[in-house]
Amino acid sequence: MIKNYMEILVSNLLSEVIVNYDVCKCQNCLNDIKAIVLNNLSPMYFLSSVEKSEKTAFLLNRQNRISVLAKIVSALEIVKKNEHNSNNGRNCENNT
Repeated sequence: MIKNYMEILVSNLLSEVIVNYDVCKCQNCLNDIKAIVLNNLSPMYFLSSVEKSEKTAFLLNRQNRISVLAKIVSALEIVKKNEHNSNNGRNCENNT
């Protein structure tokens, strides 16, 4: 199975930091945050011959995590200003 490891990193970090932000946590808003972040980062795919340890190292790499965290913070601010429940009539399960 082909996996975008950047997507895995974004999902992992978002779940760690989202609790610290006053932003809607419904699935629509979470998906918007992920989409914004992933559209501003390069995807990362590994060949099948790459060891699991190398894939794990990518996910734990400090610079990768810092770069992704910066993009997440920016995306959180964008989504907070444009939550589905406040700007365009789409239902948003505001779980904040």
